[in-house]
Amino acid sequence: MQVAGVRVPVSAVVVLACVACAAPTRPTHWYEAPPRPAVPDSLRWQWALTTPPEPSVADVFVLDGFTTDAALVEDLHRERRRAVCYLPLGEVERGRPDAARFPAELTGGDGLVRWDAPEGQLRERIAPILADRLRLCRDKGFDAAALDLLAGAPRSVVDHLVDQAHRMSLPVGLLDTHHADADLKVPDGPGYRHP
Repeated sequence: MQVAGVRVPVSAVVVLACVACAAPTRPTHWYEAPPRPAVPDSLRWQWALTTPPEPSVADVFVLDGFTTDAALVEDLHRERRRAVCYLPLGEVERGRPDAARFPAELTGGDGLVRWDAPEGQLRERIAPILADRLRLCRDKGFDAAALDLLAGAPRSVVDHLVDQAHRMSLPVGLLDTHHADADLKVPDGPGYRHP
């Protein structure tokens, strides 16, 4: 390419054009907009906790973190779909692989974690078990985590879980409580109600 009679490589013109179009640096006192949600609202969602997902009916599937295997998550990814790991963190079900790890004095006869137990004990003895549940989601290749049954949990436990999810590169949505750093909005599914 020739510019004013001088032969200039095309790559140099492209670089100069990019530099000229670059956005100016914004002053640091400007308001920073909040980050966009991890998954846009315009996507079609399907809750498939007990039935196999059908990739043609949705873009994002909320699946049981315990019973869904990594192969299914991989299959959904091949279909260009996303998989959200549903975890009822406040629930201790007898058939779950980690049920024996929960101390009896910190769980009730209803199979739920006693969030009214001393906060220090919950942080030291329950939070590590719940973080391992998040690792299960990460290791299976899930794209995000939807955490449930945390209503009434101490703030420090919820802080820890949201932080752990983010350290594992899992956007996290909370279904029955709120946290400022929860970055995934999970819609209610048919037949699903928050406790």
